[in-house]
Formats: sequence, structure tokens, C-alpha cells
Amino acid sequence: MYMTETTQLEAKVLLLEHDAAQFQVLNEFCREVGLMALPRSAADALATLAQNKDLGGVLLAEDLPCDGPDGLHLARAIHKLRPELPIFLRRTTERQLAPEEEVVVRHRWNTGDLAHLKAAVEYTIFSLRYPTSLVHGIVDLTRSALGAMFPNALVVSESPYVVHDRIIHGEVSTLIAIESTWCRGYMMLQTEESALRQGLIQGFSYAGIGGDLNFRELNNMLGETTNLIWGAFKNRYIPPQAFANQQTQVPIVINHEHKYISFGSQDPQLCIRYQLSDPFRPGLPPLMIVQRFIFNLHWSPDEFAEFDAAAPTVSPTGELDLF
Repeated sequence: MYMTETTQLEAKVLLLEHDAAQFQVLNEFCREVGLMALPRSAADALATLAQNKDLGGVLLAEDLPCDGPDGLHLARAIHKLRPELPIFLRRTTERQLAPEEEVVVRHRWNTGDLAHLKAAVEYTIFSLRYPTSLVHGIVDLTRSALGAMFPNALVVSESPYVVHDRIIHGEVSTLIAIESTWCRGYMMLQTEESALRQGLIQGFSYAGIGGDLNFRELNNMLGETTNLIWGAFKNRYIPPQAFANQQTQVPIVINHEHKYISFGSQDPQLCIRYQLSDPFRPGLPPLMIVQRFIFNLHWSPDEFAEFDAAAPTVSPTGELDLF
């Protein structure tokens, strides 16, 4: 059995804590376990949810001052808006929670019991670990594909992290199935339609692509980009035998009003954000393309290690698969 080096990626969490001592403790706790804390007050909590669509969870004090009698009032509001986000409640009373409250805050811990909180965070937010070589490989092949599709743009990748949110970034997304001997799931690209149009007007892509593009042409552009990344992923990570009983996959374009998609799994998703900017006009806002991997059907880091140890080195071809 091969073992593989895995990396615990960061996750963003909303930190709703008013007690100064506990705030300091939880800030340090977040740094130690790999959580990126976003400290907010009760008044700012819901607005922060609207501004951040890539969260991993919420840390909430039971006695947090808010509009209701306690923090459970705010917990219910958060759960209604984003039921996929796990809420970790710091108990400050001994009262029995009502059944509907237990559904909202499935993870509860007593003040000072950080071991219990850590176990809940590890089990919930970091339930999947990603091999370091896989994460680096995905970033490399995606940056190469984006560079091929947008040759005049400077492509920079942010640090990968995990998310539990199911909210889509922007108005246009692509979705394509990914399946190998060690995984089954999907890859998504997401971006804002106006930013993509502006990037093409600025000349990020080939000569002649830009100007008055309609949404279908923008969808096709993102779809071709997805196809190129998928082709590079297939060449590097999918052995021929994985396709023995499968049909060719093509990107599925999603452009809908509610910006919500669910894959029937509570597992965290691997998320990487790429900034495409004009190297000659650094003051202009960059085009942000958000990439997510959802391994909801099968995921085995150990099987990846076996594949990775035996796989031949394959150089990216830079060619676009057309179906």
C-alpha cells in the first residue's frame, strides 16, 4: 500500500465571538488548525454571508448579543440562508436545546474544551485531505490552460482552500465530470459575466475576440477553457483503463438566477481562485475565475498515491479536445 503526503488546506470561517478572552483563544485556535477567521459582530454577520460565498463554517457564541434572546436566534437565521455551513456553538448555559435548535447547531462545545472543538472541526470541515502533489499539479495545469486561452493576460493563482458553501461565484459557470481510478466527481469554473466580457475587450484572449459579445459567446469561451483544463487533467491523472465503460464528457454550462448548486454531498470542496490581469494596465480590476473540484462520488488519496507512483510523466500538450 502506497501512502501519499496530504495537505490540510485552509478554510474560511465566520467568527462571531464577543468575549475578549474567548476571542483571543479562538483566534489562536484558528491559526493552529488551519482556519482563516473572519471576525464579525452579530449586526454584520448576515451581510458578511452575502459578501463571502466560499466559507467553511461558523464559530458562534451562545451568549452573543443580538436581536434575539441569545445567539441561537442568529444561528437560525444563518442556517436558513446557508444550511450547508456547519455551525460550531460555544455553550455558555446548561439549558436543553430544542430539537429544531439541535438541527441548526449540530456541533456544540463547552467553553475551554478546545479538544472537542478541534475534533468537530477536523471531522466536519477537513473531512477530506488532498495530496500535495495533486493540488500543485492541478494549479500548474490550470494556469497553463488559462495561459493558452488568455495568452495576453497575467495569470496568478491564490492559495488553494476548502469550502462548504454551495453558492456559485458570478453568473456563468461550467461543470464537467471527472473520473479516474481514484476519484469520481466534477470540476467547475465560475466567473462574473461582465468581468469576462471586460477581460476579452481588454484583449486577454486572441486577436478578434472581444467587443460586443453576447452571453452565448461568453459561455462558449468559458466552456472551451474548461475543456482544455479537463484534457490536461485527463492526460496527467486518468489512465486509459478508467474509460473502459465510459462515454466522452463535455462541459455543462450553468447560468441561473439563484446561484446555488448541490451535488448531494456534505464533503468539502477544493477551491482555487485565479486572477487574470492586464500586465500593461495593472490598475484595472482583474478577471477572477474560481475553480472547484467536487469529489462527491469517489475519493481515495491512497489510490491516488498508487496511481501517482506508477504513472509515467506526461507533458501537457496544450491541445484542445473538441467533441
